[in-house]
Amino acid sequence: MTPQEVAEAVSAAAAARGATARLDGLTVNVAYGGRAAQFPLPADSADLDRRASIPSALPSRARGDVREKMLYNILQDMVGQSDSRISDSALREALADRLPADSNHRQILADVAEKQYWIRPKAALGSRPFLAPFHSDLPGGFTYPGRYKSFRGSLLLYLCWDGRDFDLALPSEIIDFLGSDDGLNPLDRAFLTAARAVASLETPAAADPERLVQQFGASLRKDFTQGAFDQKGLDRIRRDLRTVVGLELPRHDKAHALIVVFSLHIALYYYRLAYRLGEGLRSAAQVLDGQELPDHPDFRGRILFRVGSAGDRPVQASDPCARSWWDLDEQHLLALPASMVSANLLHEAAQASGVNCGPIPDPYACAQALATDPVGAVLTDLLCAASAAILPSGQQDPGADEPGAGGYALREAVLASFRSRGSALKQRGRDIVNTLVGGSGGELKRIRGRVRFFELDEQVTFLLVKLILASSHRPQLAFRKEFLPALREYGLAPQSAAEEELLSQALGRLGLLERYSDAGEALYVRHIL
Repeated sequence: MTPQEVAEAVSAAAAARGATARLDGLTVNVAYGGRAAQFPLPADSADLDRRASIPSALPSRARGDVREKMLYNILQDMVGQSDSRISDSALREALADRLPADSNHRQILADVAEKQYWIRPKAALGSRPFLAPFHSDLPGGFTYPGRYKSFRGSLLLYLCWDGRDFDLALPSEIIDFLGSDDGLNPLDRAFLTAARAVASLETPAAADPERLVQQFGASLRKDFTQGAFDQKGLDRIRRDLRTVVGLELPRHDKAHALIVVFSLHIALYYYRLAYRLGEGLRSAAQVLDGQELPDHPDFRGRILFRVGSAGDRPVQASDPCARSWWDLDEQHLLALPASMVSANLLHEAAQASGVNCGPIPDPYACAQALATDPVGAVLTDLLCAASAAILPSGQQDPGADEPGAGGYALREAVLASFRSRGSALKQRGRDIVNTLVGGSGGELKRIRGRVRFFELDEQVTFLLVKLILASSHRPQLAFRKEFLPALREYGLAPQSAAEEELLSQALGRLGLLERYSDAGEALYVRHIL
């Protein structure tokens, strides 16, 4: 729309509410009920990108990449010495000559080591092999192409925020585990000896969490000035990662479990964030439209899953696990960057209208405040409508000039603007989650033909049992009355009663279920003895 058309649309919407509105360049002035508001409208796509993040909601903007790189990058930032690292391809080339074995067996041992210690991403990701981070000396001594696509050490430091400062107990425990030689088998020790020699690590630099504070602390503390967007979620992630580090597992199994739980939690955090923002914006739009305030968005049990099996189970798009995927992935996760922009614009518009909706751009908190301030709601609705009308979406959203339509129009206009820029939406949410929990082993999401759906494999199921039991501080939990509600707290729930039975059977196969009688309520989830 041209500025003249925007001015006419906003004036018409204001007049229909008994208000007045005037557009001065990119500033809109509105008045109603004895109050006035002045608001600078978003100018272009760059102005939207500036708002495509919420302080304390995420530590940085990452892109989808192989999930093992997340831990690799974190360890690199804790070790430091980036200028002295060499390419891991140099280690592959020199491996046969460096392994402590006789000349007749070095090449065979080198071939075995290369298959054992290099991760080979799926071809679709276009990534080259890179070292498995089962020991901190490997990320400390070697680098790989494209390391800045995934999260870095700022992610771990972000998770360490306890509401007051950074609790470095978690990174310290990760370093104690991955920086030691405990639990290494003979091949591990031979390989590390060779790697240290190639990287000239006679005295490897010790990883130190304080390096994360030095590099990222000031920026993150600024983001946390008004508190964390989801402190409860950060506390749960930190607790569960410390539980994994304390599991009595073989070294490689524990390192892999740490990566799986890290990936699972970050994926669930993205889903929870996207759902909270999306539903919060919907609530705010309804309040601006004169409707009653909906209930607070509740993520518990929103991910309806089916249980993975070794056999071939058919799935249909109408199954709850597929419908749940469509709602969370297609409607909320894909729209995450647009939802953050809309949340920021809504928050700014409400503040300009004199509405106190808190320091953090939480759209549901705005909805709550707007529901008790009818004058502020009219002013905010007009400012949202004006923002929607002027956005560079390439089209006018129908209804943007109608009373009460400002909240709906704003989100649709922001989405349209992002959709006009190719893959800008999926790169900042869906791509990240897909690479974290859509691989082989440690899965949450699957594709079968044209159907996408949620499914828990045995590896994730095993780890979730360990995490839930550890947090309960009890040796066993009643399957239906205690374990399933605890699972819902993560956002996870079996898609049906029949799936609950399949889940109990899967737990039985893993040795994690005790059946004390034939009664359905006599099932208990327990630790492996």
